[in-house]
Amino acid sequence: MWARQASKRWIASVGVGSGLAYQVSSLEEKPVVVPKNVPFKKEGTSIAPTSTPVAISPKTELKRFTLQDITDMVEKGRIVVGLKGKVYDITSFSGHPGGTGRLEMAAGNDLEAFWSIYTQHNRGHVVDNVLVNYEIGTLSPEDAEKLRLKTVFDNPYVHDPPPKKDLLTNTRYPYNAEAKLRELTNSYITPISRHFVRNHGLVPDIDPKDYTLTIGGLGVKETVFTLEQLKTFPRVDVTSVIQCNGNRREDYHFEKEGVPAFGPPHWVCGAIGCATWTGVRLRDLLASAGMDVDGISTRRILAPAGAQHIGLLAYDTDECGNQYCCSFPFEKAVDPFGDVIVAYQMNGQDIPRQHGYPVRCIVPGNAGARNCKFLERVTVTDSPCSGDTNWKQYAVHASDTPLQKLLDFNIHKKELVKDPPVQEMPVQSMVSNPSAGDVLSGKDKKTVRVKGLAWGGGGHGINRVDVSIDGGKTFTRAEMLEKEVNQRRKSEWGWVFFEKDVELTDEMRAKLQKGETVKLEVCSKACNTAWNVQPENPGPQWNPHGCCVNHWYRVPIEVDPNATTDKRGCKGCFENKPSGGVFKTDFHNMKPCRDC
Repeated sequence: MWARQASKRWIASVGVGSGLAYQVSSLEEKPVVVPKNVPFKKEGTSIAPTSTPVAISPKTELKRFTLQDITDMVEKGRIVVGLKGKVYDITSFSGHPGGTGRLEMAAGNDLEAFWSIYTQHNRGHVVDNVLVNYEIGTLSPEDAEKLRLKTVFDNPYVHDPPPKKDLLTNTRYPYNAEAKLRELTNSYITPISRHFVRNHGLVPDIDPKDYTLTIGGLGVKETVFTLEQLKTFPRVDVTSVIQCNGNRREDYHFEKEGVPAFGPPHWVCGAIGCATWTGVRLRDLLASAGMDVDGISTRRILAPAGAQHIGLLAYDTDECGNQYCCSFPFEKAVDPFGDVIVAYQMNGQDIPRQHGYPVRCIVPGNAGARNCKFLERVTVTDSPCSGDTNWKQYAVHASDTPLQKLLDFNIHKKELVKDPPVQEMPVQSMVSNPSAGDVLSGKDKKTVRVKGLAWGGGGHGINRVDVSIDGGKTFTRAEMLEKEVNQRRKSEWGWVFFEKDVELTDEMRAKLQKGETVKLEVCSKACNTAWNVQPENPGPQWNPHGCCVNHWYRVPIEVDPNATTDKRGCKGCFENKPSGGVFKTDFHNMKPCRDC
């Protein structure tokens, strides 16, 4: 991966072998505490695996291990862990969404202590469909209990900002939370309190007086800007939707029999928001660092040889010191209509910590992961970021790609990296009102009011949104509300709201008159200005990572002729619902999800 000089990436120095496996030299000693007050040392810009990955066959004959056996394997560089009396060798699990460093952190320990913090692992599929592939044996009940009691993991996220009360928490640590879909169409600009939050690691607490941004790489003179210097450049506002590449991932969960959606968070439908960002154009910073961005964008001169990507490095790190990185195409940065900015305000105020304070990069039209928070460095480079947050989480692989290939990423890396990380996002629309499970009242009801949002993706606008109340058997054109911002063609970064009073059919009204409940399925399909339209079902769009999910979002409701007032659907333990209104498995990772 590209890197900067004098890296601030940190790697735990307590460990065995050449990696980060925490020392478990004698399980008869004091409890292993991970990673409170761990000494750190500076090292390069990446964490190397402890040994050459070797796939573990699930058919390997299982054996009974002792605690000393586990210690011996860890000392030889294997990543071996225990859970509920079983032993797993996860050395080859290089596709872990959080990176191999987090696996090495747990080497020689019991996973229960870690999963009490990382509760997203407590949905059954993590053990039944992922961890089971690495099972190599068992521990005696006595040794299993010893290992459990001697593994202590202190929560490294205690200094992060508190959760937002208006959001729905998907994962508590790191904190990831989505907006309530029903509320997203209440205002064109999403209030900060209701804008989804995506974190990959710890939220840094950066003193704005100490903040610096470095511009470097091909065709520029390395230049360092303070926050105050950034604010001296011409100030611009960009109103843009940001949608996580994995929004609606839960729709893909076991959509293919026996295959869970791989990778957190399991967003349901609310990892999308529209805000106004204020800052300086990235092309102005590149120009200040010596690049002729006008000459390149008008093709009067050639771009620097090898200038293919803009690499973004963030100040935030995971528990092992790995910094977040991502990249996007170089042409987007120098394009005067690309509107890439280095932002220091969100909706007219300083960017909150959870959203990237003091500075983040806004790459409108592209996947949320490209909108790098806590921005430390911008690099003009010939290669994309190769960190865990690029290919391992944000690529759309073919629908026949076995899950095991994603798990053992490094073994299959040559094949998997043929699918590039997602940049521009596909067209999307969702019905925000009514919500799944709502019961509408009225024996004489003639219409159903439908509201929702649509986004063209990649700068495309929306040509039309059609809505249906019979599951897509028939559609009618919805009314698109006037946008609150004026944006030019192919720079339409904001979304569109739509509304429609859809008439019930004669057959539906006749049933109501007879006193019979009418079941409806409300959905929408948007068509953007490139005439790309949402697919009806996941079908060939399905991919094991659960990326770029944009099939019709289906909302089941009822009209009850005997009801005197409308009734909201069951919120359950998670108010948002996947397409179709039903979770395939218990969703919430902090408590069981049950019907009301």
